[in-house]
Amino acid sequence: MTQLQGKVVVAGEASGEALVTQQPINFTASMCKVPNMLPSKRAEVRDAHHELFTQNIADKVLVFPSCIGSTHTGLVLLDLVAMDRGPAALVVQSNDSLLVSGVVLSQVWFEKSIPIIEYSGDDLFEVINNGAQVTVKSDGQLLIA
Repeated sequence: MTQLQGKVVVAGEASGEALVTQQPINFTASMCKVPNMLPSKRAEVRDAHHELFTQNIADKVLVFPSCIGSTHTGLVLLDLVAMDRGPAALVVQSNDSLLVSGVVLSQVWFEKSIPIIEYSGDDLFEVINNGAQVTVKSDGQLLIA
């Protein structure tokens, strides 16, 4: 088992299968498409230009460098987390307030949250591979099997 120590952005514990991309994610472009809207309520990456196109992020530990795009990002994550369709956790190299805002609002308004861990090390994508089992601890520790 490999361990990394990240910085806690939003506290919590979770575990799940890693879904890894080295491309920044535009959550608005990825999630605000017809297959993800009512009534089906999916959590598929629908950005045809992204390497995770058609991948479902629900219950995964999503590992990515950063988010890009719209100020709408927080609302997208708010919806995903509040409706129990979000990732199990977010592990990001470069965190920003847009990424965090929706998860924090979901925590405050709906008492539902997911952990967000920032790990800025260059070895992130060498250590965590797609399909690895990742456990996120409340102190920011990442356990990778």
